[in-house]
Amino acid sequence: MAAFSKTLVVLANSCKHNGRCVAGKEVTHRRFGAWIRPTSNRPTGELSAFDQRLVSGGQPAVLDVVDVPLSRPAPAGFQAENVLIAPGAGWVRRGRLSWASLRQAVDACDTLWLNGYSSVAGCNDRVPGARLDALDSSLRLIGPLCVDLHVTAGKVRARFDYRRTVYNLSVTDPWIKAAYGPRMDGWFRLDQAFVCVSLAPVWHGYAYKLAAAIIPPNAD
Repeated sequence: MAAFSKTLVVLANSCKHNGRCVAGKEVTHRRFGAWIRPTSNRPTGELSAFDQRLVSGGQPAVLDVVDVPLSRPAPAGFQAENVLIAPGAGWVRRGRLSWASLRQAVDACDTLWLNGYSSVAGCNDRVPGARLDALDSSLRLIGPLCVDLHVTAGKVRARFDYRRTVYNLSVTDPWIKAAYGPRMDGWFRLDQAFVCVSLAPVWHGYAYKLAAAIIPPNAD
């Protein structure tokens, strides 16, 4: 398949192994379309800094609108949004989305996939591998809502109530981790924030729900 390009608003650029996991929604005629997760041909699909370099310099940030060169769809089970990048091609930054405009990009969903399965530290934060065949997506944008960040020994988790269900998820947003991870152990509240939730590949029998991006009003 010939290489093609998609214009995305970046809604997550999160930590994944030694690289990043980028995800966003296609933007066409000022409207938001389908989710796209650009992936590499590495075994776990993460992007290096070179993979996602901007032709103008630097890396794309959350809320940036960028043209991403792609090569072909590469769905992986419930991660149906995966698309393989065109190797060696730089990304082009076209502009930036305002925080308020995220309301138009929020997903209409009653739940974050399947609930009722929790890790020791979390709440409704994972899905058993045996239940994943029923799922056909792995990305959600929700909010704005109140998010409580819990810092413990440098690790950050996000607790929030969505549609009368409590979630407590591990945070992989590098900016939130850098801002709150070094603080003393405790709770920190964000009164309003959008959250990009990603359902990660199976690990030890479960796919974990991750707070891949937490976007407060001052993000733009």
